[in-house]
Amino acid sequence: MTVVALVTGAGGGVGAAVAHRLDALGARVAALDGDSTSVELTGGALCRGMAVHADAADPVQVDNAVAAVVEHYGRLDLLVVTAEPGCPSVLADPASVTDDEWHIALAAQLDSAFYGVRAGLRAMRGRGGHIVAVHTACPHLPQRAAASGGVAAMVRLANRAGDGVRVDAVPTGCPPDPAAVADAVAVLMKESR
Repeated sequence: MTVVALVTGAGGGVGAAVAHRLDALGARVAALDGDSTSVELTGGALCRGMAVHADAADPVQVDNAVAAVVEHYGRLDLLVVTAEPGCPSVLADPASVTDDEWHIALAAQLDSAFYGVRAGLRAMRGRGGHIVAVHTACPHLPQRAAASGGVAAMVRLANRAGDGVRVDAVPTGCPPDPAAVADAVAVLMKESR
């Protein structure tokens, strides 16, 4: 049976690399991103894919996107949530991090991962599936380190829920290597079949 996958953050970088790798492995891939031009380019380059324009940090848009994929393909087997925040090389003193920097980092990585995992669990409960949460650990930026740790903890908790849905985390370095992440996701997809 062909795997039906949804990849968030697929307008470029890690998400696009994952979408293309899954497509090359024969999956039907829905590429999701908030940048409509980028995601159309990614989705259009997939052999068996589609583009979904949605902001992964908006819970309503994520729920609607997952519902659209399930409606289009009849199911969702694999959800890969990615967020690729820019990684400046400057060490940040926690006292110097602004409220905006903190909230932007958490929205980009932790909120989007939570909304994706939650929507994926709802869609897959009772029939099984696999969710992979990619998170970027930037130990030199407190807000990114906190978001990454939050994603890892959420994955551990999501696995306790059971319901036949496997949830994995793929931690990346800062900056992430898109090809290495795509390889790791491909291995996990093959293991869960």
